[in-house]
Amino acid sequence: MIKALTDDIEKYNKDFDILVSIKDELKARGSEARRALLRLLSHDNPQVRLQAAKFVYPVARDEAKRCLQNIAAANLPDQSLSAGMALHRLEEVPDCLDH
Repeated sequence: MIKALTDDIEKYNKDFDILVSIKDELKARGSEARRALLRLLSHDNPQVRLQAAKFVYPVARDEAKRCLQNIAAANLPDQSLSAGMALHRLEEVPDCLDH
């Protein structure tokens, strides 16, 4: 069976909505909730590290930036590109991850 492109879009939209909900919940819970995610910067899964770095950036800029740099340098197909783009954006707009 051939998978329809709309199936991927629907999954992406659902996953994106979940990430927005997590971001909103972290914002509502304050800085300590974000700091609790610091341990995820050393998680085995590079996607977990990437998302954690983006979420903890407002409270731990140096650690998050270092994690993004490591992911970008790791030459991982998806995560390295995303980490590199985030780092590039941070150079242009230093508070772009302060959400």
